[in-house]
Amino acid sequence: MTRQTSVSCLNQGIRRVLFGLLLATAGSGCATSQYGAQVVAQGELTMRFDGGFVVEAGGQRLSQGYTYPHLDHFVRCVPKAQEHARAARRSGRLAVGLSAAGGIVGASGLVGLAGLADQNHLFAWLGTGIALSTTGLVLTIVGYRYKTHANGHALDAVNFYNDSVGSLGASCDALSYPPPIADAPLAPPGVAPSSLPAPPMAAPTPSP
Repeated sequence: MTRQTSVSCLNQGIRRVLFGLLLATAGSGCATSQYGAQVVAQGELTMRFDGGFVVEAGGQRLSQGYTYPHLDHFVRCVPKAQEHARAARRSGRLAVGLSAAGGIVGASGLVGLAGLADQNHLFAWLGTGIALSTTGLVLTIVGYRYKTHANGHALDAVNFYNDSVGSLGASCDALSYPPPIADAPLAPPGVAPSSLPAPPMAAPTPSP
C-alpha cells in the first residue's frame, strides 16, 4: 500500500513538473496600442504596439517586428539610423529562429510522460523530458532577449532618422525641407494666427 501511494505521488509530481515546464515555454499574452499619433511631419516615422511593434510612415504601415523589413531602406539617408535598422533585422531573425527552436525542443520534453507507462525506466524518461524542456526554455529566453534587442535597435533607428530628416518634414526619397515653423510670427493670446501678417519673403539671390 505504501509503495503504491509513493508511486502515485511521484507520478503526480512528474505531471506537475512537466506541465510547469510546458507553461514556461509557452508564449506570453499580447497587447494593442489603441491610439496612434495624429499630427506628424510628412516624412516622420511613428511606432505603435499591436501584438508587436509596428513602424508607420505617414499613417501607413511600413515595417513591423521582429525582423523590421523595409526599415533600413526607408532610413538609408541617415547612416546611424540605417545601422540600427540593420541590427534590428539581424537580431529579429535570430529571435524568430531561437523562439521557434525553443518551442519545438520544449514541447518534445513531453516525451517524459512515457515514463508513466514504462515504470521500469521512469527516471530515464523523466530525465530526458526535463532536459529537453529545460533546453527549450533556455532557447526561448535567449530568443526573447534578441527580440528586445531588435525592438531597441528599431526604436533607435526611428529616433535617429526623425531627428535628422523625418521630423523636419522630409524623407530619404524627397530630401527637401519646408520652412521651419519658427519663421512664422507667434500669435499673442486672444489673437487668431490667421489675422497676423505673413512673414516677409526672403530676398532672391542674384544670379552671377
